[in-house]
Amino acid sequence: MAEWHPSKYSRAQLEERRLAAISWIQQGAQSQQEIAQHFGVSVHTVGNWKKQLKRTGSLQATVTTGRPSRLTASQLDQVRTLLREGALQHGFPDETWTTRRVTDLIGRKFDVWYHHDHVRRILRQLGFTPQMPDGRAAERNELRIASWKEQVAPELGKKGRSGRDHRVLG
Repeated sequence: MAEWHPSKYSRAQLEERRLAAISWIQQGAQSQQEIAQHFGVSVHTVGNWKKQLKRTGSLQATVTTGRPSRLTASQLDQVRTLLREGALQHGFPDETWTTRRVTDLIGRKFDVWYHHDHVRRILRQLGFTPQMPDGRAAERNELRIASWKEQVAPELGKKGRSGRDHRVLG
């Protein structure tokens, strides 16, 4: 008898192992200890399999759907439309959509209040990607900055070094 040892225990493999054990359990030719050893599980697990098989007639995996969404598919489509209209359109001071702003928008429009960290998942689900702000002022003058670095900065460095050289330690 070959022992059951999959290389990875995915959900599908666990189900495959349970389904493979059905014939062993139903035949009754092996003890629970032998079945457990063959399939790489505990005797307790084999006992649970037997109970489930007797109760439901199957060892198939149950569907785990998770918690239902608090927004309907139609509402999610509306959120997508609202976001495309822009943040200014919805009373925000600039066009930046932060997760807190999206949280506020969803709350005001649908009376469904999410934590702002969860809104990140919703945005991904709707096909939006996180946007990083440029971090530079719109008024930034690259020419003046380059000129300052070339002319003023070196002079500041010289003054700083000469000041340190002539300090009196006491």
